[in-house]
Amino acid sequence: MMSFYLFRRHLLILCTCLLCSHGPAHADDIWIPQSNDREPWAPYVIELLQAALARAPAATPDHLHRLETHMTQDRAFTLLRGSQKLDIYWSMTSQAREQGVIVIRIPLLKGLLGQRLLAIRPESASRFAQIRTLDDLRRDFSLGQGHDWPDTAIQKAAGLNTVTSSTYDTLYQMLQARRFDAIPLGINEIDDELNKHGDVSMVVEKTLALVYPAPVFFFVAPKKAQLAARLEIGLNRMLADGSFDAMFDKRWSKTLLSKNMKSRRIFQLTNPLLSPETTEMIWRHPEYFLFPPRVESATPHPSGGRQ
Repeated sequence: MMSFYLFRRHLLILCTCLLCSHGPAHADDIWIPQSNDREPWAPYVIELLQAALARAPAATPDHLHRLETHMTQDRAFTLLRGSQKLDIYWSMTSQAREQGVIVIRIPLLKGLLGQRLLAIRPESASRFAQIRTLDDLRRDFSLGQGHDWPDTAIQKAAGLNTVTSSTYDTLYQMLQARRFDAIPLGINEIDDELNKHGDVSMVVEKTLALVYPAPVFFFVAPKKAQLAARLEIGLNRMLADGSFDAMFDKRWSKTLLSKNMKSRRIFQLTNPLLSPETTEMIWRHPEYFLFPPRVESATPHPSGGRQ
């Protein structure tokens, strides 16, 4: 049986040949989500999107349009699957989210959303500093998350006491009201979020980190196969010529990110939401990640070992 990655390679070659044989694709209007306050890194993703499409150009310039509405992640995937005026979306992946859409399995944030630090009330710092095991965290603390975030299911599967909110900004009010003890946020976003919510008294907890595989992908509407092919070809070209890394390094300092994780007590969580295809990508391509996640190959070698 052809492996997923061999099939993917053949598909990418076929798409490249089709694009070349028919000349540059004709660009059309491309609808993307309105940037929201939850994603301080969205401008980087949009810049990456534009650069990738420029690496596999259409015959005419692309025109990006943003939906003039904010939506939940679940709503965005509903629109995407129905090709209802949403062509490209980006989010943390899950097996459910990968159904009915075209998935570009290249981690846009190098896995940073899976490196979670805790936003806490300042007076809680001494309690958190006493945590020694994951059981301590399970037993004595509660975490706040969005109701439709994959993180919620990941943390609940790990036995963590997780409280959800239907709106993002409400989480900070709930933290201040002592509805829970901490909000886990990606290492690439937590400082921005604390600065943005300066009306709430919060600090970054200094001793712990929750770590799990959590790649953020581009997802493309099923009727936009040619657009998806251009996007994947462009991203692969950026990986090959170093411009992907250059854009990432311009946005985040790898040295500072690594320093922020140093000397922390790391609690490794399993992500039960990953599809076999995404698990295989993570196992085969640790170079896609700043901190390579721990996963086992989804397609073990017939001899019982790794390929």
